[in-house]
Amino acid sequence: MVSGLAAQAQVPMWLDERRNEENRMPMHSSYEVYETEAALQKADWKTSANYLNLNGDWRFKWVENPADLPARFEAVDFNDSQWKTFQVPGNWELNGYGFPIYSSGGFEFVYLMPPTPPIVPMQENPTAVYRREITFPQNWKGKQVVLHIGAAKSNLAVWVNGTYVGYGEDSKLPSEFDVTSYLKPGKNLIVLKLMRWCDGTYLEDQDMWRISGITRDCYLLARNPVHLYDVELTPSLDDAYKNASLRVKLKLNQKPTQPVSADFQLLDGKKLIKQQQIIFSSDSAVFNLAVTAPKLWSAETPNLYNAVIQMKDGQGNVTEIIPQRVGFREVEIKGGKLLVNGKPVMVKGVNRHETDPKTGQTISKEAMLRDIKLMKQFNINAVRASHYPNDEYWYELCDAYGLYVVDEANIESHGMGYDITKTIANKPTWVDAHLMRVQRMMERDKNHPSIIVWSMGNEAGNGFNFYQSYLWMKARDASRPVQYERAVADYKTFTWEWNSDIIVPMYPTPEGMAAYAKANPTPERPFIMCEYAHAMGNSLGNFTDYWQLIRENKHAFQGGFIWDFVDQAFQDVNAAGDTIYTYGGDYGPKDRGVPSDKNFNCNGIFYANREPYPHAWEMKKVYQDVHSTLVNPTTIAVYNEKLFTGLENVKLEWELVVDGVKKKSGEITKLEVGPQKTTQVKVPVKLPTSGEAFLNLTYKLKKAEPLVPAGHIIAKEQLTLRKSSPQQLALRGQAALLVKESANTLTIPLGSGFISFDKKTGWLSQYVVEGVNYLEAGAALKSNFWRAPNDNDFGAGLQTKLKVWKNVSQQAKLQKLTSSEKNKVVTVEAVYTLPEVSGQLAVQYLLNSSGEMLVRQQLQADTSKKVEMLPRFGMQWILPAGFNAVEFYGRGPHENYQDRNFSAHLGVYKQTVAEQYFPYVRPQETGNKTDVRWYKVTNGTGNGLQVTAETPLSISALHYFDQDLDDGEEKQQRHAAELKPRPQTQLSIDAAQMGVGGVDSWRSWPLEKYRLPYASYEMQFMIKPIKGAAQPQAQVKRR
Repeated sequence: MVSGLAAQAQVPMWLDERRNEENRMPMHSSYEVYETEAALQKADWKTSANYLNLNGDWRFKWVENPADLPARFEAVDFNDSQWKTFQVPGNWELNGYGFPIYSSGGFEFVYLMPPTPPIVPMQENPTAVYRREITFPQNWKGKQVVLHIGAAKSNLAVWVNGTYVGYGEDSKLPSEFDVTSYLKPGKNLIVLKLMRWCDGTYLEDQDMWRISGITRDCYLLARNPVHLYDVELTPSLDDAYKNASLRVKLKLNQKPTQPVSADFQLLDGKKLIKQQQIIFSSDSAVFNLAVTAPKLWSAETPNLYNAVIQMKDGQGNVTEIIPQRVGFREVEIKGGKLLVNGKPVMVKGVNRHETDPKTGQTISKEAMLRDIKLMKQFNINAVRASHYPNDEYWYELCDAYGLYVVDEANIESHGMGYDITKTIANKPTWVDAHLMRVQRMMERDKNHPSIIVWSMGNEAGNGFNFYQSYLWMKARDASRPVQYERAVADYKTFTWEWNSDIIVPMYPTPEGMAAYAKANPTPERPFIMCEYAHAMGNSLGNFTDYWQLIRENKHAFQGGFIWDFVDQAFQDVNAAGDTIYTYGGDYGPKDRGVPSDKNFNCNGIFYANREPYPHAWEMKKVYQDVHSTLVNPTTIAVYNEKLFTGLENVKLEWELVVDGVKKKSGEITKLEVGPQKTTQVKVPVKLPTSGEAFLNLTYKLKKAEPLVPAGHIIAKEQLTLRKSSPQQLALRGQAALLVKESANTLTIPLGSGFISFDKKTGWLSQYVVEGVNYLEAGAALKSNFWRAPNDNDFGAGLQTKLKVWKNVSQQAKLQKLTSSEKNKVVTVEAVYTLPEVSGQLAVQYLLNSSGEMLVRQQLQADTSKKVEMLPRFGMQWILPAGFNAVEFYGRGPHENYQDRNFSAHLGVYKQTVAEQYFPYVRPQETGNKTDVRWYKVTNGTGNGLQVTAETPLSISALHYFDQDLDDGEEKQQRHAAELKPRPQTQLSIDAAQMGVGGVDSWRSWPLEKYRLPYASYEMQFMIKPIKGAAQPQAQVKRR
C-alpha cells in the first residue's frame, strides 16, 4: 500500500487526471481594479498603477520534449542570453515552433501513440519555457501581488525567483497565483513552462487547430492586503417583467481585522439609481436592491447599467474601485419554451471559434469587435462559445451590443467515443477535472447578462461526471438553464436525458424535425439546435426549409446555431508567392501519419478574412426580422418578428420592376409596426398591363444604431405582382441554307460564317457567325451531367456514387446523325445510346442563316434499371478567349442554386465572368445562377451569345473548366489561389442542377426535392449571336 501511494506521488501532475491545479487561486468574476476615480475614467488596465503589463517579449526556449529542457531553467542565475524572444500572447506553431495539426474529433497525437488517458506522448511532446525579468514597483510594497496568465495551452507551471509557485490546466481560462511571498524589491524573475500535451488534452479534443502557447493577456496585479475578491450580481424581475431586484454579493479575500467598507452605486449612465453602503463584519456581504421599472436587457435592447464598487478603509479613503455592468433580464423555461423577459426567443445563431487567419487563437479586441459588427449587420442574434469559454472581452461586447450567448465549458473528449464503458465522461477519476472546468467558467462569467444558457461541453459522452457537473451547476445558478448535447438518449425521437434543460441536437434533418413537431404538440423542453446547417464550402442549401419548419412550428422549435461563423483557415504564402488560406494537412511531416481532416475546419458563413461567403446572404435574409407578404397589388402586410422593439427606426424603399427593369420607386419613412405585430402598408404602384412584374422591398435603418450605420439594409423582399407568360421559342427561316458533308463533318455555311458538326461524335464542333468564332478550337457543345463536387458531395460520397454520370457525354455512342432542311431552317439531330446509364440521348439543333440555333435535348431513361441520380442535366459550351462580360435576367447578384436562392432576387445584372467564380478555400463547384430567363456572354467589341429559354435555366460562365475545380475521387491538398483562370469561358446551360446540400458535410445528400432522380428529362433553349460595334473578318478555318 505504501509503495502504491509512493508511486502515485511520483506521477507528475500533468499525467494525473485527479490533480489539475496546485496553488492556483480560486476563480472569481472577471473585473478590473482601479486605484482612483481618474484611473477608472480611463478604463484601461494597462494605464493603471495597479497593473504591470506582462504582454510583449519573453525569453523563450522551445524543445521537442520535456526531457530536452536545460537543467535549472527556472534558476535566477541561469544564462538565457542566447535564447530567442517570443511575443506574448502568441501561438508557437504560427511563429516557427512546431507545426499546427487539425483534427475535427480525434486526439492529434495519435500518430505517436494510441489514446491511453491520462498518458500523453513523452518522447515527442513540444515544451517551452518563458523567462521574463521585471522590476518590482516601489509603490506595491505591502500589497498582495497576483500573477495572471490569461490562457495557456495545454498546461502551465510557474516559478518566481527560482522557486516553484504552482500549476494549472484548462487552456481557455485564466490561471492566477499569489506570488507576493516570492517577490522582492528590485529585479525579479518569472518563469513559465508550457507543454503541448498533458492529461488535460484528453478533455480538449475540439474540432479546431491544435496549437499551443499563451493566447490571452498576462499581467501582475497589486491588491491591498484586504480587498474585494469576488463580485456576484444577480438580477431578477417580478412576474410582470417590470420591476427588478438586484442581488449583490461581495466577497473579500479574507476576514478584515480593521474596518473595511464598500460603497455600491448603480448608475444609468451617470445618473445614480441606487446606492448601498456596507461595512464588512465578515469576509462577505449580501444585499438586495429594488429597482423600479429598469430598462431591460435583451439582444434587441442591450440596456446596461453601471455598477461601481468603491472599497474604503476605516478612515473613509478609497482604496480601490471595481466597475461592473448590469443587465436586468429574466431567463426561464416555461411551457417548454426558453424565455427572455417572458418572451420566447427565436435563436438566429452561429457557433464561433476564437480564430484569426494571421494570429491563430490569439484574438485582439479589434478583431472581436469586428466579429460582433458582422453578426449585428447579418441579423445574427445569438452565439455559442464553441467549444470553450472565450476571452473576457468577448462577453463584454455581447453585453454591450446585444447577443444571446451559450457559454460552454472547455470539455470535449470526442476521440474516446461515447460508449458508456469507455467515455471519460463516466470515469469517476475524472470527475474533478470535469467539475473544475464548469465551475471555473461559471464563476468567471456569472455576471454577464448576455449569457442566457450554460453548456457543460461538447461531444464528450455522458455519464457520472456530467451528472455531477449538472447537479453542481443547477445548485450554483438557478437563473439560467444548462444544456448538453451528448445527454441525448435517442436521436431518432430527440429524447434527452435529465441532465440537459434544453433539447440541443446536432444536424437534425428537416424531415426528422417535422416528425418531432407532429409527435410533440406540447413539448416540455425547448428544442434549439446547438449545431445545424454545416456551412462547409459551397453549402447552406435548404436553409429556407429549416426556417419554414421552425416558423410554422413555434410550439416545438426555437432556432439554432449554424456551424459555423468563420473559417478557421490560416493566411499563408506558398512557394509561388500566392496568398493562400491553409487548412488541415498543410503543415507538418507528410510521412508520419499526422492526423488531418483537411478543409473540414473551413465551415464558415464568412471567410477567414471575414469576407462573406455567397451563402452569408442567404443566412442574412432568412434570419431577418421584417417579413412582407402581398395583400393586393397596392398593399403589403409587414410583420415584425422582433420581441421587444418596433420598426420606428426603419424606412421602406420600394421599386416596381418589370421584366427586370425598374419602372417606378418610392420611399415610406414611417412604419408603425410593433413587436410581433403585422401592419398593412399601402404602396402607390400601378400594375403594368404586361410583363413579369415584381415589387422589390428594401428595409433600411433611418438612424445609425450601435455598429450598424444609417442606411444599412436589415431586410429585403421580392413580391411577385405578375408571373411571366410562357413564351414559345420559335426559329424563323431567313435566307436559304445548304448542308455540306465531308468525310468528317456536316457543315452549314452562313455567309461569313459556318456551323459544323463532327460526324464521328455528333457534337457541334464549330460555330462562326459573321466572322466571329464562338467555340474554342477542339471543344464542342456537349451534353453535361456532372459538376465539380462540392464539400457536401464529398462528404456524402457522391463523387464516387454518382461517378457514372461524369463521362457520359464522352462515352455516348452515336447511333445516327441526320440533317434536313425545311422553310429555310436546317434541322440536325444526333441520337446516342448511353449504356453506362441505361439511357438514350437525342439532341436536336434547328438553325437559320443568321446563326440562330434552337437546341432541344432529351434524355430517355430506362427506369426499370437502377441508376443513381444526376448531378445536373444540361449542355456545356467553351468560348474562346476574350468573352469576359455577362448580363442576365435571373437570380442574383450572388451565386445561387435551387436549394439556396431565397436571397437572390430576380433582376437584370451586369457582371464580369471573373466575378462568377468564388474562391472557396478548396476549389469546387461555383458560379451558378438560377431561374435565368436570358443570359448574354460578350467580348470587348460587344459580340457574343444570348441564351433564352421557355422554362428558366441554371447557367454559369467561368474562366475555369470543370476539371480545374474537380479533385477526382478524393480531396486533394489544393487552394483557391493556386488555381489560375483560363482565358476561355466555360458556359454551362442547365435545365437543372442538384442542390448544394446543407444538413451536414459527411453523410447527407441534398434534400430529395432538390435532387435530380434518374428519370427522363428534356430541355430547350435558343442561342442567338449578338452583333457588336465592329465585325472582324473570319479567321477560323473549317475543320
